[in-house]
Amino acid sequence: MERDVSDESGHSRFPGPKFEAVFGAPAGLDRELLRMARDGKLAGLRSTRRDLVQDWLDTGLSAEQTCKRLSAYNRSVIQAVLEAHAQDAPWLRRCTFLEFGSGGRDEQVIGSDQDNGMIVAEGVDPDDLEDVAQSIVVALDGAGIPLCDGGVMVSNGQWRGSYDDWLLRLTGWLSNPAEKGAWQSGLILDFRGLFGSPEEADKLRERLWEYVRTKPIVLSLLIGELTDYRLPLTIFGAFITERSGPWQGHLNIKNSVLAHLTNSARILTLKYNLGPSNTCDRVRAMAEAGHVSADHGQRLLAAWEYLQRKRLEIGLACEAEGVRPHSLVNPAALDAGERARLKAAIQSTEKLVRLVQAGAGL
Repeated sequence: MERDVSDESGHSRFPGPKFEAVFGAPAGLDRELLRMARDGKLAGLRSTRRDLVQDWLDTGLSAEQTCKRLSAYNRSVIQAVLEAHAQDAPWLRRCTFLEFGSGGRDEQVIGSDQDNGMIVAEGVDPDDLEDVAQSIVVALDGAGIPLCDGGVMVSNGQWRGSYDDWLLRLTGWLSNPAEKGAWQSGLILDFRGLFGSPEEADKLRERLWEYVRTKPIVLSLLIGELTDYRLPLTIFGAFITERSGPWQGHLNIKNSVLAHLTNSARILTLKYNLGPSNTCDRVRAMAEAGHVSADHGQRLLAAWEYLQRKRLEIGLACEAEGVRPHSLVNPAALDAGERARLKAAIQSTEKLVRLVQAGAGL
């Protein structure tokens, strides 16, 4: 399989015929990948994915560029799996496969799991749907896109339904804090369609974002989810890490820092309808529109770059050891320069969280 899978814009660049139902994006998939999907022989993609990420980092690509390329690569794998299933279940092309979370933002790292759903077309047999949905998630897991621990997958009936089902479900989660968790609200606001009808995915996203923008209570609930944010630094500048257990002394840079940067940027983007779905692009749009200062914007971009690069490096190391990737770092094991970058990332993220909480820029 060709190793260079992306052009400079980060889009997939496989040779060969393009799929007819991939939203018109430059996501032509090579014959070998489609054959592997049809034959159920995708396990080798794990090492291919690892080698690609290592090559991209070694050649000087930024974490932002690497994550965008990796996300494009994973989308191509997903599209190949869906097309292979559509050979025997042609009704799948009338449905819309949705990708949520980091995949929807082009921010995937090694070990990013499945966060997907499906807008189901009318007339699909429920039993066929169940069988195909289960087969899809198993195939993706075999291709190195792990099962979602939270069950956010098409194999879960809660993540399938008609367009009307989806609109009712998502607005219900957003407007009722008893019906969702903080992870869920962020997840469901960032999604894209990968296979099927582009109109359904675009329309659903536009309706959902308009709902949030026109319902102050929903926006306030999203902001409220940031109230539990605790700066993982003491007043003396020491890192606050896990106190016990196997990860004693470690800090989860995804849950403790990066997620709050992502959520805060999303809230500002929602409020002002800025457009971008990628967090770095959102930060740039926020700075250009004056919702954060130019200096703060640059600090946020530096924070995102450091944190994501660290996650990519951890993912590569875990893959080499045959263990599941994680997002934990031991600050004591970092050199002085890295500790300073980690502290700067935490501080710039906290500033953004506090601005959103206080309503500044809103």
